[in-house]
Amino acid sequence: MAGEFLYIDCFSGVAGDMFVGALLDLAVGSRELLEQELAKIDIEGWSIAVDKVKVQGIHASRFIVGIRDEDQGPRSLASIESLIADSGLSEKVKSSCLAIFSRVARAEAEAHGESLETVHFHEIGMVDSIIDIVCACILIDQLAPSEIMASPVTTGSGTVETRHGAMPVPAPATAVLLRNIPIQHGIEKCELSTPTGAALVSYFAGSFGPLPPTKLRRIGYGAGAHKTTRGPNVLRLMTGELTGEPAGEAAVAGPGEKVEQQLLLETNIDDSSPEELGYLTARLLDAGAADAWMAPVTMKKGRPGAVLSVLCGEEELETFLDLIFTESSTFGIRAQTVERHCLSRRSQAVDTLYGGIRVKIGSWRGKTVSISPEFEDCRRAAAEHRVPLKEVYAAARAAAAGLL
Repeated sequence: MAGEFLYIDCFSGVAGDMFVGALLDLAVGSRELLEQELAKIDIEGWSIAVDKVKVQGIHASRFIVGIRDEDQGPRSLASIESLIADSGLSEKVKSSCLAIFSRVARAEAEAHGESLETVHFHEIGMVDSIIDIVCACILIDQLAPSEIMASPVTTGSGTVETRHGAMPVPAPATAVLLRNIPIQHGIEKCELSTPTGAALVSYFAGSFGPLPPTKLRRIGYGAGAHKTTRGPNVLRLMTGELTGEPAGEAAVAGPGEKVEQQLLLETNIDDSSPEELGYLTARLLDAGAADAWMAPVTMKKGRPGAVLSVLCGEEELETFLDLIFTESSTFGIRAQTVERHCLSRRSQAVDTLYGGIRVKIGSWRGKTVSISPEFEDCRRAAAEHRVPLKEVYAAARAAAAGLL
């Protein structure tokens, strides 16, 4: 299966145990392999099992983590990072685990108004959640898909009980983790997508949307914990070979070329501080703008100013008009429809001296023309191995040279 396209179908949500169960159901790895790898981490009092179950008529695998000591206590990001970094796991698996825990830490800190130094994990810090994340990273490394794509994520609705009390669904940290990702509530009054599941799908999936034209090879189902009323609570994974460009809003102009219809919003500003303009640009990107940037310009009366430019979808016009008018001093915004020509892109992990690094691969008319290492992976590897960032970038580009 190595090198195949992987599609994550989150029609009934995603949780850590569902993710691992579905990978095992695809015949990726085994319980014995996971036990051998987990033994390389300095944690005790756990066991794992895999049950074959039937969920509303669908055969699925349920991944079960047993914990002998229920009073595990909260954990800090630093303690979890030390646990992973000091383990005997492969550097590639370590890199993925550290990246996912970092994502969760940032989401928890933002959701609860804390810093990375003070935030302590409760649900995510429990041994079962650590095992879910580590096992998912091990199995994805075993599968080694050429590209990973996911459907919109169904979150469920209502409220969920946490150590912070009753929280809306999706829980605050889950909502942060799923920012800029297409989601939907669905009709079930329960938490279908957990922080662990959201962290896994947001990290591994390079893009989101409907299943593109694919020649399917294997299908796996991971059973969830909920008894849902409309449809089975399972996560479905599908592997296969892509047979064409994805259908959707983007028109295909040629092999490896996509043309998107987008809005270009622009406004000239000469009476805002650099701090305010920098904050606004960050807010626009966080809100899902395809791109946002500033360019210096000389305005009336010789005043230095800036042109703010934003690319977004037509359906997002009101969102970005509200944001720009609220966060800036402008009195008017220009809008025009533009064509955005894009490379066809995919994400692939490459092995380096500093562990696994994901690279973005861009194709133009059937030919790979661009390879760009992921900054966060390079930053993390540089910090972990105490080497200059440029050395990690060079190593990733060298490892990916054969993809050109």
